[in-house]
Amino acid sequence: MKKCLLSGLFLLFVLLPFRAANKVDLSGELEAALKLRSQYSHQKEVRIDSLKHLLYPAMGDDERFRLYNAIYEEYYTYRFDSAMLYVDREEEVAMKLSNPAYRNLSIIHRSILLSTSGYFSESIQNLKQIDSRTLDDALRIEYYTAYEWAYSMWAEYSNDKVYAPRYYEKEMLYQDSLISVLPASSPLHHYWKGENLYRHRRYAEAEDCYKKALEGLPVNVRLYAMVTYGLALVYSQTNNWEEYENYLIMAAISDQVCPLKENLALQELALYIFKNRSGEVSRANRYLNHSLEDAMFYNNRLRMLEIARKFPSIVLSYQEQNLIKSQRLQWSLICISLLSIGLVVSLIYIYRQMNQLHKRRKILADMNQELQHLNKALVDTNHTREEYVSLFMDLCAAYIDKLNKYQDLVKRKVKAKQTDDLLRLANATKLSDTDAKEFFVNFDTAFLNLYPNFIKEFNSLLREGEEIMPKRGEILTTELRIFALIRMGIKDSSRIATLLFYSPQTIYNHRSVVKNKAKMRDSFEKQVEELCAVM
Repeated sequence: MKKCLLSGLFLLFVLLPFRAANKVDLSGELEAALKLRSQYSHQKEVRIDSLKHLLYPAMGDDERFRLYNAIYEEYYTYRFDSAMLYVDREEEVAMKLSNPAYRNLSIIHRSILLSTSGYFSESIQNLKQIDSRTLDDALRIEYYTAYEWAYSMWAEYSNDKVYAPRYYEKEMLYQDSLISVLPASSPLHHYWKGENLYRHRRYAEAEDCYKKALEGLPVNVRLYAMVTYGLALVYSQTNNWEEYENYLIMAAISDQVCPLKENLALQELALYIFKNRSGEVSRANRYLNHSLEDAMFYNNRLRMLEIARKFPSIVLSYQEQNLIKSQRLQWSLICISLLSIGLVVSLIYIYRQMNQLHKRRKILADMNQELQHLNKALVDTNHTREEYVSLFMDLCAAYIDKLNKYQDLVKRKVKAKQTDDLLRLANATKLSDTDAKEFFVNFDTAFLNLYPNFIKEFNSLLREGEEIMPKRGEILTTELRIFALIRMGIKDSSRIATLLFYSPQTIYNHRSVVKNKAKMRDSFEKQVEELCAVM
């Protein structure tokens, strides 16, 4: 069985380019590739695991760096977090070896990932660490590619008339530089030349370059997906919509086979089908769902936002179709009530329509579930709030219980005419040490769970060497507890004294001592109120 599966996959790799070139049922080829998504991903992960297994503690740093680089190459269009992890490891080895070439390569890799995830300014700043004069030919290609990618993504994200043209202009400069250093006969040179001509609206020449780049490329390499997507864009500009769709499908097939989780073709194909084929909304929705799965797996927030913006139109279309079906069903019921002769036939028709309606409702429920995933962060926040409301209610219940017991004790003392005992009890105005300690532990625990970085951020406001840290066995010190209450909006010393069982003068003294340690004494308490702005 396993051998048959591997043989089938091999035939798919070999035959897909030939069949795509001959335009034989491209949609069927895409459907076949989508059915094998999980198998392609499994193969990718097996390949990555085999590289990881080559690592061993005693291996040389040069060999370790090359392995980290190979693992990064597998990850960077597959999973963002994992790719970033191996960039960090590349950088560690490069720093250890003091190897400028390794260091520059890790900087370039980090910049590409930052651009992909929307950190454009950080990507550019990262690249500025490199002195381009020291780069060899291979690194120079990577360097120009990283700059081109950063400004391209930045221009696409900005999409305005002020900043986007500036980023576009810089993108074209680095694109020209990249073309100048690539070998003239290489597929990459033809591809980037095609990109450049496309941006200058020289579509016929761009088409020729793209097709030269495509010659001999297997479907299971990323460049195949890039070239076919570029050709699709050319045909969209020349209104050749049949070829546009064909090459989008070819790009989408390559994305699945590679597999690439950082992709656009399937998403664009879904929108094209949705806008141009009213009877294939389900297919468009399925393709868009696959795109969302890929974006979530890759952890690309930009792609997830793009897809989230496109979901509502397809959801609305489903709702309209369901409304039409419901209206037809109502008319069918009216006809059934009037036409007793066709009762049996009409009942069968209604049964079939009900089944279709049920399926569409299920599809709509699945889509709503996908949208709920995007709001999961808000639900988690509500859960946190509920936990601390529950803690507050437990504290209130405990003190109500103590108050009731105190009232019962007073009643017994009054009935027994033990007024002296009652007077001594009334004079004991302070909580017991145990009660006070329990209150402080509950307060400290709840506060630090809500504001886990409070101590660190608070100490950043103090002069060096004046930091206040809890001792062993403590959660918060008295000073930290006072300013924790100030952070929560309780600024009056009398109120703080009541809550912490001190005199107002003691609270005032503590506040003054800590303020004298602050970097900015006059605005210190205002700064404390603004700590931990994000929970």
